[in-house]
Amino acid sequence: MQNNKLVWIALVIFVVSSILTISMVFFECTNNVALDDILLYSISIFVITFLLLFIISKKLLKPQENTESVVSINKNYFDDLTNLPNRTKFFQDLEDAKGIVLLDLDDFSILNIIYSKDFGDEFLKKLSHKLVESNCIDNLYRMGGDEFAYISKDEKDLKTIAECLHNVVDNFYIIKDNVMVQLSATIAISYKPPFIETVDLALKYGKKHKLNLVTFSNSLDVFDENKMFVDVTMRVKKALKNNNIVPFFQCIKDKNEKTVKYEALIRIKEGEKYLLPAVFLDIAKQTKLYPDLTIQMLNKTFEYFNYLNNKDISFSLNLSYDDILNKRVYDYLFELIDNYAYKENITIELLETENIQSFDYVKNFIDELHKRGAKIAIDDFGSGYSNFVYLEKLDVDIIKIDGSIVSEILSSDNAMFLVRTIVEFCKKNNIVSVAEFVSHREIFMALKELDVDEYQGFYFCKPKENIDE
Repeated sequence: MQNNKLVWIALVIFVVSSILTISMVFFECTNNVALDDILLYSISIFVITFLLLFIISKKLLKPQENTESVVSINKNYFDDLTNLPNRTKFFQDLEDAKGIVLLDLDDFSILNIIYSKDFGDEFLKKLSHKLVESNCIDNLYRMGGDEFAYISKDEKDLKTIAECLHNVVDNFYIIKDNVMVQLSATIAISYKPPFIETVDLALKYGKKHKLNLVTFSNSLDVFDENKMFVDVTMRVKKALKNNNIVPFFQCIKDKNEKTVKYEALIRIKEGEKYLLPAVFLDIAKQTKLYPDLTIQMLNKTFEYFNYLNNKDISFSLNLSYDDILNKRVYDYLFELIDNYAYKENITIELLETENIQSFDYVKNFIDELHKRGAKIAIDDFGSGYSNFVYLEKLDVDIIKIDGSIVSEILSSDNAMFLVRTIVEFCKKNNIVSVAEFVSHREIFMALKELDVDEYQGFYFCKPKENIDE
């Protein structure tokens, strides 16, 4: 509306100036005035008109440009869901920071999985309003996902602010389907630039050590952890390149202390020494090297038993849920099994503690093993989410009782009860029970009395590179 008025004003001025000029020329001509005077009057009027039109045109365009610019800036700097300043605005304001607080919700993805993404968005929106209304802070940024941040521009105590924010999260909940939905948070503080790097390291440290609140300092072992991650990753990469992934074999005995099979355990050869899986396996799983590690281990193990060519020797191999999800690993495993002469001697051990998300997929994997005559074992049973129901559905052949339970059987009634329960379940369902970590004879005799089928541990033998036939 304002723009239209300005257009009309400009047109009126132009018309009026034109009429005045024509009138002036006519008047001067009829009164025999000199031509120079006529030109002077005409030029003056046109110059004044031009200047007026120029000024009006600038005013005409400027408001429209400013409006569009403000809308664009607002859109770029604010989060659509929560209306909070976003990550872009955070980095812009970070220049004057004296310290920052980073709040990360724990296990937020579960809300999206159990309920829906819409519910997750609703949770974030309402929580962000609570955080703002709490008066813990004077500014709050949404960094994306389930992360929020605060920037301090003076030397204030950020721990008090962090504790206030944690209290808000701790008391916040939404009722969904008659259930109180609530989450915890990990909050990190850093006073040390570069803020993003240091607060992120503090957050990772807090997540790993299950801390509600952690302040970055050089005393945290996060730097050492990162250095170790890089070091181990390079050593794994070098071992793969030099074909230095090697299997060690540990015997498994029956009640009569006769060897019934061997478990292949991964090692990395470094000169005359061997790197244990506790050092490198978890780190390898966080990299793209892990499938290559599994494939080289599979290849070396089958190669060794093909070399032995002994139909009386059975062996087992460990695989994770991630392994069987990987198509390259999956296909290579079954290629090796199909080309092995004594398929009935093969057992694949699947880690019970792995986060199995699709039991149908695992069931299909087990069915493929059974079609070929191979067996499936659930490793470390009892250490994590031990569910007897899914064992029946998966049709497993062997259950390996976790070593942490076995090692306490003489000192803990709960451990004794759990082992007894597992053994009874195995007997009822025609499943072979195997006890791990049998470290001395007293444990062996106690397990034997509970009627465990097979035994593995240092009492019988330590892992070694070759099998004594």
